[in-house]
Amino acid sequence: MLNNFNPSEILSEYVGHENLETATQRKNFTKWVYEAIFSGLKGDILEVGSGLGTFSEHIIRDFPDSSVTLSDISLSYIQNLKEKFSGKNVTVCKLDLNVQEDYENIGYEKFDSIIAINVLEHVKNDELALQQLYKMLRKNGILTVLVPANKFLYNVIDKSIGHWRRYTKNELETKIKNTKFGVEKMFSFNMLGMVGWYVNGNLCKKAVINKKASKVFDKLVPVMKVVEKILQRRIGLSIICYSKK
Repeated sequence: MLNNFNPSEILSEYVGHENLETATQRKNFTKWVYEAIFSGLKGDILEVGSGLGTFSEHIIRDFPDSSVTLSDISLSYIQNLKEKFSGKNVTVCKLDLNVQEDYENIGYEKFDSIIAINVLEHVKNDELALQQLYKMLRKNGILTVLVPANKFLYNVIDKSIGHWRRYTKNELETKIKNTKFGVEKMFSFNMLGMVGWYVNGNLCKKAVINKKASKVFDKLVPVMKVVEKILQRRIGLSIICYSKK
């Protein structure tokens, strides 16, 4: 074991499953996130925390010649991924970022790119997880992560889905560099999402994301994309970082 944290104590097969299902309905937002992380993908790919396969579908579609490995901590999600992508050139594995054996079972120096969307915040000792992911990459491999940002936004939603933290850019950059990665690019993402997260979780103290508000939010994505480009992505609900081995 990398540490004594037991995800089941907080998640119990993901308390935030309802939130995850709500997120899968946001087609515009999913596409926007994928566009933001797409350039970090190449060669043999590992997706950490594949969940319901929302982004897996895009990866498998756009990289038909790549060996794609999907992973998750949840055994029920793993089974679902196997059924959903059966017959495709895809491997599905259990990967608990707290368990050394899981990394070893998948293999080191095996991937050209690793993507982890909303994963690192679930790990108590995230630097140890970063060290292991570093070892799983081949030379010049790329790790792309999306993590929650702004500590003042940490609320009941974060707690209910097992988030240990929200990051600052400086904190994330320091942890990544401590694990020998070189930071290629880092930027804030999803500025408008901060409003909904604060109102829902900080003010209303609701752990479940409002579905109606989520639908409205998704319709506003085209406008948000333009606004964030103009404002140069200085602040947002999340941080996206590309790191190179």
